[in-house]
Amino acid sequence: MSSSIKTLAKVIKFIGLFIIALLLIIWLSSPFVSRHYLTKYLNEQQLTLADKTTIRYNPFWSNLNIRELEIVSVENSDKPLISLKSLNVTVSLFKLLTDTLYVSEFAIDGLYLDVNLNGEAPVIGGFVIANNSNDTKTSVETPTAQTTDLAKNPNNEVANNYQVSLPYFSLSNAIFNLGIEQSQQEFIINSLVIKNALASTKTQQAELVLNALINKAPLFLKLNADLTSEQRKISSEITLSELALTPLQPLLTANSPEQEPLTIQGSISLNSKQSISLSTDVTDINVETFELKTTDFKATQKNKTLALNIFPLTLENFSIALVNEQAPKITGTASLNIKDLKAYEGEGAQLLAKVSAIKLDDIAVTTTESLITANIKNLIIEQSLFAENTTDDFPPLAQFKNLSINDVTVSQQGLFIDTINLLGLTIDTNLDEEKNITGLPTSPKDQPPVAEPLAKTINSPKTIEGEVESEESLFLLSLNSFSFGDSAGITFIDRSTSNYYKRAFNITTFNAGPFDNQKPQQESNFILTGNSDKYANFNLSAVAKPFSKKDYYKLNGFFKEVSLPSLSTYIAQALNYELKSGQLDVDLDVTVDDKKIAGKTKLFLRGVELGAANDHETGTVKSQTSIPFNIALGMLKDGDGNVELDIPLKGSTDDPSFGMSGFINLLVKKATMSAAKEYLITTFVPYANVVTVAMSAGDYLLKVRFSDLNFPIKETQLTAQQSQFLAQFSALMTDKLDTQLTLCAIATPEDIDKPLGTKITDIDDIKQLAEISGQRLEAFKDYMVKEHGIASSRLLLCSPKIDSTKGAKPRITFTD
Repeated sequence: MSSSIKTLAKVIKFIGLFIIALLLIIWLSSPFVSRHYLTKYLNEQQLTLADKTTIRYNPFWSNLNIRELEIVSVENSDKPLISLKSLNVTVSLFKLLTDTLYVSEFAIDGLYLDVNLNGEAPVIGGFVIANNSNDTKTSVETPTAQTTDLAKNPNNEVANNYQVSLPYFSLSNAIFNLGIEQSQQEFIINSLVIKNALASTKTQQAELVLNALINKAPLFLKLNADLTSEQRKISSEITLSELALTPLQPLLTANSPEQEPLTIQGSISLNSKQSISLSTDVTDINVETFELKTTDFKATQKNKTLALNIFPLTLENFSIALVNEQAPKITGTASLNIKDLKAYEGEGAQLLAKVSAIKLDDIAVTTTESLITANIKNLIIEQSLFAENTTDDFPPLAQFKNLSINDVTVSQQGLFIDTINLLGLTIDTNLDEEKNITGLPTSPKDQPPVAEPLAKTINSPKTIEGEVESEESLFLLSLNSFSFGDSAGITFIDRSTSNYYKRAFNITTFNAGPFDNQKPQQESNFILTGNSDKYANFNLSAVAKPFSKKDYYKLNGFFKEVSLPSLSTYIAQALNYELKSGQLDVDLDVTVDDKKIAGKTKLFLRGVELGAANDHETGTVKSQTSIPFNIALGMLKDGDGNVELDIPLKGSTDDPSFGMSGFINLLVKKATMSAAKEYLITTFVPYANVVTVAMSAGDYLLKVRFSDLNFPIKETQLTAQQSQFLAQFSALMTDKLDTQLTLCAIATPEDIDKPLGTKITDIDDIKQLAEISGQRLEAFKDYMVKEHGIASSRLLLCSPKIDSTKGAKPRITFTD
């Protein structure tokens, strides 16, 4: 018995020594064996292993250790495809007896990996990853069959209980050089630590901390995953700082050859903290905090650039619940701030839009019965301008100081707004010589217009079902009120006419609302008041039903003291006449109800005189062509030289007709009237320096003629020598409240250093003299209105004139 024991002990000892010797041989030979087989395999791949590389396996501790690994291409040995400073992996073989792959140590340091994803097959570290798409039968059917067999075997406990355990994994100083979409991306891992990693069919858990660089942009990621059968939750934190977008452009845009290339510049920063909870029926995604910022963002395509800074976009307590076979449930708050938004063409000289700031605060997002709704307390747009060419002296087409949109509710069904308030609106419309609006980009003249495809509407019957479906999908729109918070200025200049036309509007009040496309019978009210230039003023109010199937509009108001000579630019070519003087008052009271027009328009013309078009000289034969028209117009004038017309409006919007009874009644008025000459002379004697009384030959009417107010050459302001005339003139206008006069300024060639008798034909000279005359008229009228309280409506202005005759003097003439 003892001999048997001794024999068994010798056998065990021999086996032990053999195993130890075998393991020792494996340990000692592992560097040579691994190099031999690895070199052979690499040669087949046209790759070379560096001489300094050592690979050793310690079977005693089941440890794999790699030092100074470097693999290069045979064609280019200067740049490694894979390099590794050290790798150390230790696996506990005894744990395999408990169905556990236990990796007690796993550390990698100094890894460099070259990855090329531009070809048909990925190349990772010089190794071509074969595409197995042609071998789908082998790769798909076999695992399926195995899975089916395992599923049919409920007693198979081995696969269900097997698990992988990794207490600690570290990766440090790793560089991944990624070639993708014809671009090079660099991903550097300073440190990656994974703790307490456990994976089985029932449990997956791990703790991960990553410090990395994406194209030199710092990235921090912290993740904690616990996917047990009772609790399945993933929580994470991520911080990304100033990631440059230009290197990522090929990944973000993916331009096709047919499209214009899109270029992106700037950087983004991200900071977020979120968690995901998983259950059988519900997946909850909760974003505790989220903040996104962009710096110097620019996107350019087709020579158009959009630039902005998001500072920032935030989400707080934002949750998304995904329930099986149900619409997502979303709740949370958000805010968005955009600064320095610009849209421009070329290098920036042609500005399409420029916005100082856009603020959306207190955005509350909720869901009700699959309807996602966002409630925005305030949307504020500050300091904005549109359509400006910075290479010229023209102002932008439009600009405003502040646009406030309050209490906004938006969903898939509609948009609901309580109030919109606009501050500091200014609109400057300038037409150049070719009637193009300055500030707007112009298309090349040789570029043919783009032909839009015609919609095919033939043989497409409209069924009742289609109409019902259209009504059901109607997007709801509601606005309680829109208003201007202060005055708004609108300027219009037309440089395409021989004499530039310019008019300015100052809107002091504008209110509109409410609007609701679900209430077609609701009345929307409009109020508009303001003035134009210095003395014209308007007050308009309207009522409309914009969403009613039947037309309904009601307009009431007036526009008074419109100077008519300024409008001559647009009627001279058509009528061959110019409005030399006069003012217009318009009173409107019009209603349109279901295409029926009812109402009237009252026109009141003061001191209207017509003259031949483009006749800038006084006393010419050409000006006499206007006499017949003036005689006809004179038949409409009352004793004060005014024309009052009541024009009834009636009919239909399809075929409107305007009543002419007002014209006929006025035409049959007396053309002449008797007057007391002695009374007039007696009346006007105190103003002998200002007026004279004479008989109008052929008209059998007494004519009161006002003396001219002469100006020194080149002088545009009132002087002391004119004080006696000014005193008598103001006294006359104060005493005779029914008197109204037309003021005409006449310039002479001497005003622009040219001798009298010179015929003025140059357009620039005419414009210069017209400007001098306009300044004289403005100085005189301002003096009478501001210093003596004369109503501006009693002093009418006519178009400037030129007197080139010898002995002519610069002056202002007065006609009633």
